[in-house]
Parts: sequence; structure tokens; C-alpha cells
Amino acid sequence: MRVLLTAAMLALMLAACGTTGGLSKAERAALVARQVDSLLSNRTFSIEVDWMRPLGGTPRHVNSNYELTLNGDQLDSYLPYVGEAYRLPYGGSKGLNFKGTVTDFIMQMTTRNRYVIEFNVANDEDVFHYRIDIFNNGKAVIDVIARDRDAISFDGMLKLPQ
Repeated sequence: MRVLLTAAMLALMLAACGTTGGLSKAERAALVARQVDSLLSNRTFSIEVDWMRPLGGTPRHVNSNYELTLNGDQLDSYLPYVGEAYRLPYGGSKGLNFKGTVTDFIMQMTTRNRYVIEFNVANDEDVFHYRIDIFNNGKAVIDVIARDRDAISFDGMLKLPQ
């Protein structure tokens, strides 16, 4: 009886470890790649940021819900900023927390598994150049170069539909 019970438990554990939602690793990777391609072709996506890398500073883990959202030609940038600003309005700055209209949008697939997206956004404080590398697995790297402040980079993941 004990041997039978042990064999049944072992079989259940092996079955639980072997299933990943009914998809193999290759099938799951292909599904994610199709979702990434669909989101980028529609120019509607969000990237959840979990690391920031200030120019000349130490990379830091971000514990909040920071994200960058592009919806057509509208950008919603809610990102932390650490670095030197050369010119700020009196009373403080918005930093990288603003909404704006995208100009000079360029998207190209540089390799089989990586897209590069570049665009500019201006607000009443500064002019920003965004360069975003998005990989087929959903990982993203965001580089932000501003006219009046130090550059900063972010690492994150593309929000994929469930």
C-alpha cells in the first residue's frame, strides 16, 4: 500500500512539473513572439519597468508600477528620473512623468528577434528622444535622451495579453 501511494504521489508531481499550460517551451515562445509582433504593428503597447540605469550611476531596482505606454501617436510616460538636470522650471519639474504626442516615429526589425523603435516627444519643459529595443520574448530596454538633462535607461517587460 505504501509503495502504491508513493508511486501515485511521484506520478502526480512529475505530471505537475511537466505541464506549462498545455504548451511546449517552443510553442510558448512562438505565441509570445506573435503577441509582441501584433502589439508593435498596432503601435499600442505598454512596458512595465523594473530597473533603471542612470548615466554614471548605479543601476537600481524599481519597486513601483512605472511604465511607458504608447497608443498610436500618444505617449504616456510614467518613469522615474535620477540624474542631473541642466535647466528646470521654477518650482520643480515633471521629469519623465508626462503625456505627449510622438513625432519622427521609426520602427524596424534589426535582427530576427529584436525591434528598434525611435521617436521624439516634446513637452513644455524639454525635448526627449526615446529609443526602445523590444525582443521577441517581451523584454524591453528603453533609452531616454533629453536636451536639458542626463540620459537614463530602463529595463522592463512588454505587457502581453493573457
